[in-house]
Amino acid sequence: MLKNGYYAFCLLIVFNAYAVEQKVQPLEEIIWLQSYTPPFHIAKSESAPQGGICDNLTEQLIRTITDVKHTRLIVPQQRINKYLNEGKNVCFPCVIYKKNNNQQLNYSNPTTVYPPFSIITTKELKPQLEEKHGSPIHLINLLTDPQYVYGQAAARKFTTKINTIIENTKRDKESSLSWSSENESQAVIARLSHGFLDYSIDYPFMADYFNKQGEYTNIESVPIAENDIQFIRGAIGCAAKAPNNFAEQALKKINRALKNNVLQSPEYQQSQHNWLKTTFADFDQHYQQQVINFYLLATDAQASTDH
Repeated sequence: MLKNGYYAFCLLIVFNAYAVEQKVQPLEEIIWLQSYTPPFHIAKSESAPQGGICDNLTEQLIRTITDVKHTRLIVPQQRINKYLNEGKNVCFPCVIYKKNNNQQLNYSNPTTVYPPFSIITTKELKPQLEEKHGSPIHLINLLTDPQYVYGQAAARKFTTKINTIIENTKRDKESSLSWSSENESQAVIARLSHGFLDYSIDYPFMADYFNKQGEYTNIESVPIAENDIQFIRGAIGCAAKAPNNFAEQALKKINRALKNNVLQSPEYQQSQHNWLKTTFADFDQHYQQQVINFYLLATDAQASTDH
């Protein structure tokens, strides 16, 4: 009897020691990833005093969340997936919002709204593409047309619907992927402008941004017929595989800061307005309904996949 009691006591000690070891430790650091993808991340300048689309968001979160260490890390877009898959303590402020978390990312509440994706091409080719494939352009028809070369950054992702169309139509057909680690978005635009590609897919404000830079002035966007959404919501994604419940702990702090400080901030709203309003007439309305009033929504709007 005493022997059995002794074994039970030993097991209890081992169990308690394991429980203490497994106890979640307080979050100490968030590593904020940035990629070489203007206009989402750019250096501050006279024309962009708040940086890129996601830069002011990161800055305000760092200023607001004061009880953890913050580190910024600029990496190629493909290496972002590497950090996420390795379970580093990383968050990426520029993903497309999803209602449900996945094996790679846990998502914050929405941070902004983007216009639907469009075809990006040149002024010279735009009339040809519209005449042959309509305006808005029928994406499936264009992607299966062997006359035109499609290209994109190798790590670029779109909505679930567009990703599926690309995968199904280009699986056995030629397409051109840019593997550049320096300024991936500009690499695609440069190849378009110089005629190495005929078209790509991206947000319409990408054409506006690069035309304003002056180096490429022949880039235009065309709506996609298959779009069945009015907007795409942005969010912050944190590594689901990171240990110590990192994503859950980080997003608790992030969502609190978003709700109480950042999303209502005139500074942040102005930065989003400056970048998105030109090519997205309904930005203000959607931002109010889908971002500011997110906590009041009875049902969730359609979700998508990562940038």
